[in-house]
Amino acid sequence: KVNFRFFYMKNLFPVLILLFITLTSKSQNDTAYSFFVAGHVYGEPGVNNTGVHPPFKNKFSYIKSNSKIEFGVFTGDIVSPHPTKQDWVEIDENIDSLGLPVYFSVGNHDMENRSLYEERYGRTYKALSLNNDFFIFLDPNIDSWNISGNQLTFVDSCINAIPIETKNIFVFFHQVLWKEKNTDFSYIGNNSNSGRAEKINFWSTIAPKFHDLKNEIIFFAGDVGAPWASAATYDNIDNLTFITSGMGGNTKDNFLISHVMVDGSINYEIICLDENNPECIPNLKAKSKANSLPLLTNDNKNVFHGLEVYPNPANDIINLKMKFNQPINVNIFNLNGQLLINCKNKSIDISKLTNGLYIVEIVNQNKIGRRFFEVIK
Repeated sequence: KVNFRFFYMKNLFPVLILLFITLTSKSQNDTAYSFFVAGHVYGEPGVNNTGVHPPFKNKFSYIKSNSKIEFGVFTGDIVSPHPTKQDWVEIDENIDSLGLPVYFSVGNHDMENRSLYEERYGRTYKALSLNNDFFIFLDPNIDSWNISGNQLTFVDSCINAIPIETKNIFVFFHQVLWKEKNTDFSYIGNNSNSGRAEKINFWSTIAPKFHDLKNEIIFFAGDVGAPWASAATYDNIDNLTFITSGMGGNTKDNFLISHVMVDGSINYEIICLDENNPECIPNLKAKSKANSLPLLTNDNKNVFHGLEVYPNPANDIINLKMKFNQPINVNIFNLNGQLLINCKNKSIDISKLTNGLYIVEIVNQNKIGRRFFEVIK
């Protein structure tokens, strides 16, 4: 049963790009700390470099010149396909030359030899608390892009153990888990769908767990940057932010530096590996949905917590169960925020809906409750 308040989504990547520049009036002292995020660092598909993508390695001096950068994150496909021990030795040597800790979120190529990786680095999912922020590194390769089993238990344990003083929660993985057909996220061009199950549980299970927290949640994925893929993307839903960035051996190559300010806000700096070609900054226009679901903040007290939707999944009828008997209005939306059904019933005919995820919303006076449900026929 998921209480996920899903509404207002917009593509703000131009803001992402300009944000660091437009805030240059701020003193550098406003930055508490910074870290870089680099995806698909082995670079061009089909090329086995000595360590990371050479144009990225050329940026190490830039990274080292910023004393605020405390560590980095490689968001998967760190090594080329069919990795050997020598490939990982070369990566470690690169990191040693950088002189900063680097954390891994593994990609599908990295896991072509899982035992080799785990022998060197241990378990592929982990978490740590730094600078009043919390960092979670996940491995969607274990279960076909699903976060399930022991790893899902680990996520729950992390959420329960997050220190009370935590401001931001950063979650890293390789695959673009939030991309789904027939949603605003379908525009994202990822490098590969290798290993992806037909259905994955990011929207039904993972995103709702984080959305219910009071913190700002930032998801990073690194499987973009190839010639056929996006250069980088930025989207936002309420307290959830979604960022992709990566490399593929062409003019789109980039990585990000996240500057966490003293007040907990974050400025993002995008670094093009080819400084003379701005193609790494996509020409995306900000967009907003006129028919998006209404904004509901985390501190809203008028949310129903006893609402149940069954059966789920469903194919013709869904039923609503709640802890009161007062009159209600019922709205059903698709993931783009389009209103599909409006009624006052506790049993709703959904036989005309196609397969996919939907949101049922009930409204009673000033109270609102929302749940995901899935249609499978």
